[in-house]
Amino acid sequence: MTRRKKADEPKSEFQRAIGEVKPLRGRSPKRVMAPAEDDRARVPNRRTAGPPDETLIVEREAGGIVCGKRRSTHASILRTLEDPRLEVEAECDLHGLTSSEAEREVLRFVESCQRSGRRWVRVIVGKGLHSPGGKATLKDRVVAALSQRAPARYVLAFRTAPQRLGGTGALTVRLVDRL
Repeated sequence: MTRRKKADEPKSEFQRAIGEVKPLRGRSPKRVMAPAEDDRARVPNRRTAGPPDETLIVEREAGGIVCGKRRSTHASILRTLEDPRLEVEAECDLHGLTSSEAEREVLRFVESCQRSGRRWVRVIVGKGLHSPGGKATLKDRVVAALSQRAPARYVLAFRTAPQRLGGTGALTVRLVDRL
């Protein structure tokens, strides 16, 4: 009595179970290729990660002016952020919040605005006039959040607001169109 190889057994069982299967007529189904193993490692988690390895470039100018942008940001967007006629579509006032509360609120705010299609927004951080020592603490934390932390994935550029929109006590922000 001859014994079949173990490698052939699953194949013959499959053929016996399926029998005479014929392909459907018409268009062939779309083939979806799984990404290569090394590509999977580079796919960021949409919920927590921003653009792969991209933080915003932050520049500080005289007079407390702060500007943050991605490398790909066009100069016209930066000019619009400093235009006093800019019409913001939404604003978030952080007065009275602690630094960590402010960072969470900024993340919630920019996520919500980006999802609802608002692109030009203002974040009011205050000038620190009522803070202990008269030093603003929220602005630095919010700038770091918008440029390096979770909210950064939603931000194309930001800048200290024009005087009409709050000056050094606020930031005007341009959000990305798509994630």
